[in-house]
Amino acid sequence: MKNLIKEINYYQNKEIADIYKPTSFWNKLIQKNFDAIKKGKIRSFRNKNSGFVGFVPFHSEIRRAKLKKREITKILSLISSYKTKEKQKRKMSSMILDTLNGSERAKNSYKILLTDTKKPLFYNFNESKVGKPTEQFNFDGKLFSASSLNYLTGLLFLKKYIPHFDNKIFLEIGGGFGTIGEILNNLKTKNFKYINLDLPPLNMISEFYLKKSCRKKVSTHLDFKKDKYINISKLNNFCCLPNFDIERLKGKIDIFVNFISFQEMEYNVVNNYLEKIFKLKPNYILLRNLREGKNTKINTNKYRHKFLFFVKKPLKKNNYISILKKNYKMLGSNVEPYGFKTWDNYNSEILLFKRK
Repeated sequence: MKNLIKEINYYQNKEIADIYKPTSFWNKLIQKNFDAIKKGKIRSFRNKNSGFVGFVPFHSEIRRAKLKKREITKILSLISSYKTKEKQKRKMSSMILDTLNGSERAKNSYKILLTDTKKPLFYNFNESKVGKPTEQFNFDGKLFSASSLNYLTGLLFLKKYIPHFDNKIFLEIGGGFGTIGEILNNLKTKNFKYINLDLPPLNMISEFYLKKSCRKKVSTHLDFKKDKYINISKLNNFCCLPNFDIERLKGKIDIFVNFISFQEMEYNVVNNYLEKIFKLKPNYILLRNLREGKNTKINTNKYRHKFLFFVKKPLKKNNYISILKKNYKMLGSNVEPYGFKTWDNYNSEILLFKRK
């Protein structure tokens, strides 16, 4: 990553097939991330003031609702005005703040990790501060973010079905800033490989993060720019590629992962990715998807909203089962405790499939 601007220009000027271009949900978000890198903000990409959008999850409802400090003060002042004991006022204030700032949700996820009994124990993970994160939670002296907690609980579900992650090749599409790679490295998993394919420039951000947080060499698109194929066996432990490089990957993987990003794509895009994944013959496919489907512009999925970002047709559980049924059988699904149920009863569901 010696010349970020040159690399950005390369990706922005490269001709790629329509199937690999950002879909309607991501079309405008991608440009904002390109712009943030051009402004030299990559070192603080996890900070809310850096200009990066869309791929660093957070739990804070204060941030989501864009509440100002004075608005929080009003809420606490209202509680203070109640005619009840001071201890009760402090309790209610604490409970409301813990809910609004996301710490209660994070704590519940950490409690799930404490049930882990197979080494390496997931609750021993400790996340880096690379990217200057706005939101991190400290539990028993270890740092976690919404991203790491989401992945750790999902991988804990997978851990119920396979004994360990040693000697496994993980491939992920839309892996954010590469959290799975950091988890595998931080927990001293033996002889693993982690490959993340994502829309440019998100592949550049995960490359930056994994280099800094894990202090290891990362294979990239530029290493194989002139090659017809990318042989998985020749990749480093970490590899961050643009999404269109899936066309060139040759070899076999053990576990394919997609958390949340497929639900932000159109059916034909997801179907194309999975057809390419089938050729790599993963033993397991681990997905996290909104059971009810992502919001649509015309509100056809009963999820009323005024969001700017949408999909044309929501992908649901049955769509995955239909696409995968020829080659894979579903081993299990879970919303709670390994996924997440929203306050208004929408279900972020973990789905696990095994090759027949």
